[in-house]
This record gives sequence, structure tokens and C-alpha cells, in this order.
Amino acid sequence: MPSSDSADAAGPRVDSRALLRALARAAGTFDDTAILAHEVEARLLERLDLMQMDPARILVSDARAGSGGRTLARRFPKAGKYATDPSPLMLTEARRRRGWRSRQHFSAAWSRSLPFPAGSFELAWSNLGLQWANDLDGVLREAHRVVAPDGLLMFASLGPDTLAELRAALPVAFDRVPEMPVFIDMHDVGDALSRAGFEGVVMENEIITMTYPDLRTLLADARATASGALLTDRPRGLMTSERLAALEKALPRERGRIPARFEVVYGHAWRPASGAVAADTSGTARIGVDQIGRQGSV
Repeated sequence: MPSSDSADAAGPRVDSRALLRALARAAGTFDDTAILAHEVEARLLERLDLMQMDPARILVSDARAGSGGRTLARRFPKAGKYATDPSPLMLTEARRRRGWRSRQHFSAAWSRSLPFPAGSFELAWSNLGLQWANDLDGVLREAHRVVAPDGLLMFASLGPDTLAELRAALPVAFDRVPEMPVFIDMHDVGDALSRAGFEGVVMENEIITMTYPDLRTLLADARATASGALLTDRPRGLMTSERLAALEKALPRERGRIPARFEVVYGHAWRPASGAVAADTSGTARIGVDQIGRQGSV
């Protein structure tokens, strides 16, 4: 079992043990129900096609049931693919679904502590996994460590406007409103990439809206894709039928269906060939004497 993704970040924190349990429950249903993840994956691949690269080794972190690895295997059939996920059961499902000729390897690991040497990958890929990190700086420093010089990090995450309608309706159903993850703004993600030592940072976002016939279907989809609110300080009470009805009544409707809005944040950045040093969370880069070059020396 991989160690917990711990951090010192302030604010609402993801319960790592609860996330592992949710991923384990969703392992068998994830690939068939994760419509948003598959749509974002396709849009990430369109962006990757513009990069005109041919990596020899690819890291897919937060790989879940392996769709990203299979997609990249078709795009780069000669590359070695290394998939990580904190859930061993998700990786079991990914192994089951991979093609028999696919060059894929699997490791149970959190993205903040990867079991690979420095500079291992020309491409690191993460689709809708970064938003669950309690320590964004730590995760991006680790990505910088394992990406090779001139290598590319490409990812999609969720932004703070995600599920805005549901957040606004929660006070109607709960005396103590349960917290939901407040995902990080794309500008702050861009700053964190620069602190980690990446260059050529490009960030963009868009809103994708999915609609559901009722609240129960929306919640069932969240369970099937392990995308519920898994915070350490959350009410442990059950969602009663009365609360469910009150919450559903408070939600807006579009042509009779409940809209669920997701802010999707896309980013990519390059690890420079040399010269970039990762900064700490205060924005300070510490450079050892042995790292300082002398112009004109022989």
C-alpha cells in the first residue's frame, strides 16, 4: 500500500484514506462511467499533438483504470509507459484492460513520492488527478525531478468554479454545510510550476457542463468515478431522503435536467535542459556553490 499523500497546506484537505477507499470501490466502474475524464483526455491529446514530440518513456500519474496509458500507447507505440496510481485495485483494472502487446508498467504510488530515478521521462501526463493533491508544490517538485531535461509535463485539473451550483445549494439541506474541495485557480497552478523549476508554462481553462436527470444519478456517477468530496473535516451524517429532496429542489434546471459545471484547467510546461532551480514554497530558490558555473573557466 502506498504511503499517504501528506502535506502542510492550509485549508480544506483531502482525506487520503477516504480517497483510497473511494478509488477501490470505483475501480470496476471507473472506465465505463468517467465521461468527463475521457472527454478531457481527448482534449489533452489534441494539445499534445501540437508538441511534435516522440518520447521514449512516458509517465502517466494518477492513471486510474488505465485509459490514459492506453491512449498514449496508441499515440506512441514504441514508447515505454509507466503508470502510477495510489490505488492498487485501480492498477489491477488497468492491467486487465491493457492490450497484450502494450509496453506498460504499473506502480502503486502517490504522485508526491514517485519510485523512479531523476530524469526518467520525456513526457509526464496527468489527467484530472492533480486536484486531489494536498501539497501541490510537493507534487510539482517531484514531477520536475522525474522529467528529463527538455521533457514535457502535461496535465488537466479542476478549477474553483467546479460544481458551483451544488455548492450554492448545500446550505438549503444542511445545518452545518459540508465542505467541498476548493480547487486551485489556474494562475496559482502556473506560479507553482514556476516555483518547481519548470519553464514555458502555458495555462488555460474552459467550462464543461454535464447534465443529469436527477440528483441521485449525479451522486451515483460521483461514487462510480471516486469524485465525491473526501475532506478530513466533513459531516459523517447520512444523506437522508429529506435532505436529498431539499438539495435537489434547490438546484437549477436546464430543460428539466440538473447541470453540473466543471472548470477544467489545462497546463503544460517544460523542464529546461539546465539552469533552472526549483524554489521552495516561499518563492526562494537555494543554489549550492557546486551548482554555480563560472564563465570562461576551463
